[in-house]
Amino acid sequence: MPDSPFNTAGEIIRVDILLGGKPINRRLQVAAVNVERGLNSMPTAKITILLPASAEEDSTFFISGSKDFVPGQEIEIKAGYEPNSETIFKGIIVNLGIRSRSDEQNEMVVRCSDKAVKMTQGRKSACYQNQKDSEIISAIVDEYGLQKEVETTSFGHPQIVKYQATDWDFLLTRAEANGLMVYAEDGKIFLKKLQASGSAVLEVEFGRDVFNYDLNIETRHQIPSMTCLAWDMKTQAMVEGKSSEPALNAQGNLKARDAGTGIGLSDATLATTAPLENPELKTWANAELVHARMNYILGSIRFYGNAKPKLNTLIQLKGFGDRFNGNALISGIDHKIKAGRWTTTVRLGLPSERRSETLPAVSAPPAGGLLPAVSGLQNGTVKKIDADPAGQYRIQVNVPAITADGEGIWARMANFYATSGKGSFFMPEVGDEVALGFLNDDPRFPVILGMLYSSSNKPPYTAAAENKIKAIVTKNDLKIEFNDGDKILTISTPAGNQFVLSDKDKSVTVKDQNGNKVELNTSGISLNSAKDVVITASGKIDLKAATGITAAASGGDVSLNGLNVTAKANIAFSAQGTAQAELKSGGNTTIKGAMVMIN
Repeated sequence: MPDSPFNTAGEIIRVDILLGGKPINRRLQVAAVNVERGLNSMPTAKITILLPASAEEDSTFFISGSKDFVPGQEIEIKAGYEPNSETIFKGIIVNLGIRSRSDEQNEMVVRCSDKAVKMTQGRKSACYQNQKDSEIISAIVDEYGLQKEVETTSFGHPQIVKYQATDWDFLLTRAEANGLMVYAEDGKIFLKKLQASGSAVLEVEFGRDVFNYDLNIETRHQIPSMTCLAWDMKTQAMVEGKSSEPALNAQGNLKARDAGTGIGLSDATLATTAPLENPELKTWANAELVHARMNYILGSIRFYGNAKPKLNTLIQLKGFGDRFNGNALISGIDHKIKAGRWTTTVRLGLPSERRSETLPAVSAPPAGGLLPAVSGLQNGTVKKIDADPAGQYRIQVNVPAITADGEGIWARMANFYATSGKGSFFMPEVGDEVALGFLNDDPRFPVILGMLYSSSNKPPYTAAAENKIKAIVTKNDLKIEFNDGDKILTISTPAGNQFVLSDKDKSVTVKDQNGNKVELNTSGISLNSAKDVVITASGKIDLKAATGITAAASGGDVSLNGLNVTAKANIAFSAQGTAQAELKSGGNTTIKGAMVMIN
């Protein structure tokens, strides 16, 4: 049977405070001690010490200026009942302050945190490859020299990125994504599943040892199940992972799932366009359902001070009726010691919001917090495309949301291919509308992401449902047109010069504005000229054909001229003039044959 805090009622409270392992001076008047612990939060403690009343500055503030209470020093708080005490907090001093109260009493306030507090400072970025979350978290905790107890997660990530986040926030968000709870205890980090079974560490009963309580059943988040969806690049379709009902502690006589169904809640769905695979989707869905179930029975119970309650353990409730009786999971613990009285409050359940929702500071501030940020895309108009004063090939744009007139701002131009001395070169025209993004949401560093059409800046083509035509058309109507329907590529100028590659006609055609045309098709090659055709070669020209070569001029002469002209026929040779034929030479003329016939 679990112990009851009532067993210590009436006993003398003992509080021990140790600095560096040694007790503080017993003459110090400790006015109050407060310790707070919670799942997914950093343990803290506050000690209030009365300062001596004196007109002398050195006398009043001697304690606060001594070597004892120095930030960074290890501190341990123990509480119990004479003659015993147990540790309720162990950590380091992080803040020291002095103040006066309305009754003119001077106080020194010592604020403490678990040693893991160093994980909460300093934003970092890192990329982890082919590791499980548990492996990543273990490695991070090891960097701080802290002890750990980390539940092994089920799958590895090809890559996971930590961007400008503290290690503590990164750890918490990854734990939440796996349905795990994070808590620190005396310099040790725990990453654990919910404690659903086992023995209660303490029993509290209404009317016996409970000072006050506040218990609630919250049904508005008790969905029957969760399905998480993601985009699959391979199949070009959404894939899903479905949750399984988590094992929960046995408390009350109404299950969370039934309570949600009772008010008409249906299955919930979350979706992302990130390409998450099924194991991660299922883990995500399970984590969301675990978080919802932790928001079912909520509240707090305050009773006689006791050091036995621990985070993620069970406490047995009795005398609160069948709806709340049973083993409750402890999600938070508060110890308060003041005026010789020690009370302990245990908290049940977790808020419905995720940590990333309740603490915007989990992510780095937009624009690095250097100035007010700009969010989303902005539109602008091009003012100037040359003479960048910084020599960075930027374009000057006016951004109406910033300033419609004036000098405008200089923006870099995003290109689909840009490398040293090479790449694509498409600059917008002055007056064109462009879409702007901003590096790190910093309004000082815009990037032109693309140009925009509108009713005033119309495209060169009208969109059709078949979407067969793609094209590049310049300001002066130089054009490259892709006809996907007929598989035709056309390059043309406004004067009529044209180069056409056509799969439809099985041809390649070159035409110019003078009426000249070259065509390659299934019939062969044809060359048509509106005027003369001149073929010139620095070397020689060979004309060869498999079946025949014909040279004809319908309205002019055919002339052959060269140092030597040779005409040879393998079978027969014929030369004929319809009106006249002449064969002559400035030197010897030889006519030979087996038989020579003249006329």
